[in-house]
Amino acid sequence: MKYTLWALICVAALLQQGCSEQTAVPATEPAEQATPSTSEKPERVEAKPQKSAPTQLASELVPKLRPETTEATAEQPFRPLSEAAQLITLKRGQTVSALLSRQGFSSREIATLALALKSVVPLNKLQAGSVLALDQVDGQKQISLAGEYAERVDATLEGDTWRVTKSYVPTRTEIAEHAVTISHSLYGDAANAGVPGDVINSALLALSHFIDFQRQVYEGNRFEVVFERTLVTADEALFAHQQTPLQPTYLRFKNSEDDLRLYRFADSFYLEDGRLAESFLLKTPLNGARLSSHYGQRKHPLLGYTRMHKGIDFSAPAGTPIMAAGNATVKRADWYGSYGNAVVLQHDDGYETLYAHLKGFAPGIQPGVKVAQGQIIGFLGNTGLSQARHLHYEVYQHGKSVNPLALKKLSTVRLDGELLAQFDAYVSGLEARTLRLSRLASGDSSVYSAREATAESR
Repeated sequence: MKYTLWALICVAALLQQGCSEQTAVPATEPAEQATPSTSEKPERVEAKPQKSAPTQLASELVPKLRPETTEATAEQPFRPLSEAAQLITLKRGQTVSALLSRQGFSSREIATLALALKSVVPLNKLQAGSVLALDQVDGQKQISLAGEYAERVDATLEGDTWRVTKSYVPTRTEIAEHAVTISHSLYGDAANAGVPGDVINSALLALSHFIDFQRQVYEGNRFEVVFERTLVTADEALFAHQQTPLQPTYLRFKNSEDDLRLYRFADSFYLEDGRLAESFLLKTPLNGARLSSHYGQRKHPLLGYTRMHKGIDFSAPAGTPIMAAGNATVKRADWYGSYGNAVVLQHDDGYETLYAHLKGFAPGIQPGVKVAQGQIIGFLGNTGLSQARHLHYEVYQHGKSVNPLALKKLSTVRLDGELLAQFDAYVSGLEARTLRLSRLASGDSSVYSAREATAESR
């Protein structure tokens, strides 16, 4: 198979740009905020690749190589790494090219590997601490690395071509429950009790529909949380640098006025009576996300000075579906400057919502189209002036930015029929567990397997 020398040089040069220097940099908003305006006439602009993004530049330079160096990524049954596999770790400031060349891989092999993995795991996006496994499988070189959590990506060199496959590593679910009596702040006291930061952020996000954390939280208030942790049971070293998926399933906040209990059911939190525990605009327009940046003044991590962050950011896997925060009409869905691919929705009462840095738009999403709350409008990406994959979400009322977490207008959505019956049965099955949790002393916790939890609910 023939390759142009220019194409291979380009890819090799990209890999030398210190791809591993992206050491867990937080997602950021665009450098220049473009406030949605009701008087602005949206124009459809082609979503062009950004010249500063290495992987996009590679696609511009070598568009003809990709079909020759990759095949459709196939899913394979999981097989653990062999005992002979060699584990190598990407160090801070080290390039993937340098790491692999030290292991005997040629410049051509490294360049074609980068092309083969470009749409699966871009090598110049790997963070310091990433682990690669080198092995020989049926006499052929194989490189394995983590994709999403519990997803292993294998690249096998067959002649001059890298064949890329995926397999899903077995996992187990661990359930943890914590009780916290607040003495200083919910976040600080929960963190001191061992509750992971991502779980606390998710809890704050869900409870903020009902609780003003600046004015309604006092010493002696009680916070309880149950969350699930997903852990791989094989090839642990490949995933050691990644955040293990965490999912809160039950929240309770008790103060002198309220005893609030939220139950996760069908990917959303509900109150005990089956009402959706949300504002009329969703504060989290995607599932399985981590709140990575808050609303308000902050020091910009790229520009180095303090500025207003007019939205909130959510970190999640690329391609995660983004939902309409409420019933609305699409105002624009196109390339929006530093926002990248973005959607702006027009809601009732003068509200607008903006969803930025999208990978792409859902079919049929275009100006003038009506959408329903929860309808998929696009997919999480890393377009525009964005340093890491995330959703940047903004809310405006009559042209003025609003903190999405401060909205208190509750949704009227409520479960009914068979879904309500299932929810009631689910809540009843948790009574023994939530009663035990309510008796835990502050700072106490317990951990058990999902199998034990299922047996207790019967």
